Amino acid sequence: MKSTCKEMRDSAWNTLEKSGGYWYAVLLVLVVTAIAAAASGVTAGVLSLLVLPMSYAYAVEILKLVREGKVPQIESLFNIYRDNFQKSFLVTFLVVLFTMLWSLLFFIPGVIMAYAYSMSVFVANDNPELTAMEAIQKSKELMQGHKWDLFVLDLSFIGWILLCCLTFGLGFVLLQPYIDAAHALFYQELIGEKENNKDVDTEIV
Repeated sequence: MKSTCKEMRDSAWNTLEKSGGYWYAVLLVLVVTAIAAAASGVTAGVLSLLVLPMSYAYAVEILKLVREGKVPQIESLFNIYRDNFQKSFLVTFLVVLFTMLWSLLFFIPGVIMAYAYSMSVFVANDNPELTAMEAIQKSKELMQGHKWDLFVLDLSFIGWILLCCLTFGLGFVLLQPYIDAAHALFYQELIGEKENNKDVDTEIV
């Protein structure tokens, strides 16, 4: 990756601040968290699966904020059920399922594959023609050689994460948009890098 962790974090924060979208993103995190918590206590948590499309919509809103400076819209969390329920549910459900299955083997393979699948929502959003499985596979391809880079980026938030732990987890609501904006920027740089490599390969041929 061309950008350092600090540069990516700074860029993420500047984007959130300048767009005026930070507190809107926090509101979306609050809504998703509250609904997920309420659903998890119903029917042994089965209804919590239906909240998965909301996490998809939230990630897309963060990507739009990073790309276009668009303020996240709370309606998107609910419109997803009308506009793109099947795709959003399948992508998020399969990512969770596959990560859990890998984690059953050992903790480390589960973490590695979680990073491999981490761009699936962004890929699905950018490539509506892909099936859920194809989007997940594309994420794995994009993350080849970059899983460690994203892990290091996440690790660079450790100070903030420890501080949030002192708030009994409440601080994570404020931190989450910051981390997610950095992930969206990571994706942007990743696809830009892939496109540049493709252009170079074409010129060589």
